[in-house]
Amino acid sequence: MRLAQLASHIPPARIGAEEIIRAAGGSPAEARVFERMFGLEQVAAVPEGETLAQQFDHVLGALAAQHSGALPDALIYVHGQPLQYAAGQSPVAALCASQPLLAGITRRYEVDQYNCGGLFWALDLARTLLRTKLARAVLVLGGDSHIGLPLGDRYVPGCTLMGDAFCGLILDQAPGGVRVGEVALCTHPRFARGRAGTTAEMGDFFAAHGGIVRQSLSRIGFDWDSTSPLLPHNVNRLAWQMFCRETGLAPERLRLSLLPEIGHCYTSDPFLLLKRELPALGAGQTCAILSIGMGGYAGAAPISRSPQDARPDRTASSATSSPALSEKEHAACSPLILS
Repeated sequence: MRLAQLASHIPPARIGAEEIIRAAGGSPAEARVFERMFGLEQVAAVPEGETLAQQFDHVLGALAAQHSGALPDALIYVHGQPLQYAAGQSPVAALCASQPLLAGITRRYEVDQYNCGGLFWALDLARTLLRTKLARAVLVLGGDSHIGLPLGDRYVPGCTLMGDAFCGLILDQAPGGVRVGEVALCTHPRFARGRAGTTAEMGDFFAAHGGIVRQSLSRIGFDWDSTSPLLPHNVNRLAWQMFCRETGLAPERLRLSLLPEIGHCYTSDPFLLLKRELPALGAGQTCAILSIGMGGYAGAAPISRSPQDARPDRTASSATSSPALSEKEHAACSPLILS
């Protein structure tokens, strides 16, 4: 499957970590410790008075300026917060009515139950639509805002700060270009309560984070001994430092440059990083994108740029020289069935 176009929008407003943590009932001292330990200084935020549809207008405008192929005829809208819109409140209908890029949309889907892993479920759905010829090109929109929500809701104690950012992808089956390889999807039901879980349940999820990441990367054939980059969700700096110590992954392979500036943005993090990484991705080179939703929803995929002699899309093979998985980890998502 070809990634024909990718666009992103990071709103210009910023909210400091201390302001968010104090709004959630924390002290200035807690905020200072949190910033130092987790590497989160501020988050990106939709400016006051702007709407969610306006954020996607930026994304769609950028995609339209770049895209020269067939108009997409299927749309998948992804948001990480498992919250259904009231009738008529989703931005999708207004966008389809106003955006020329969406004039050919005949099928519309919403992915909203996989927390920060939702865009990987959308990639899998897009591949199914393309392979079954239900669509000729699929447009995926992803991202959440905290418009109208209490400021303190952006704080997940002991874990992260939530920011606002948005992305859009156009996917098709044309040869060559940037390729989306095997999409590894996995659910871990014992973490299904997500942010609604008890302190003990949340702690259990945080402790399991590294193992879930390791499993997901191994399932897409991640080469632990190469220098190819890993573009992860921006949960926090400490989690990735621990992961590198546990697995031996070279820290310079991780792309965490957006973390202190914009925080952890539902669903969008790896794709914001991919937008920055693609210009440096040479022919035949690969990077990996990954996100672990707090409800235990894990998604990962390799992204590669085809050599000049474009070859057809192939699924990834098994991992090379990856750290061994326990029998319990293997069983958690076995068998793996991908569309």
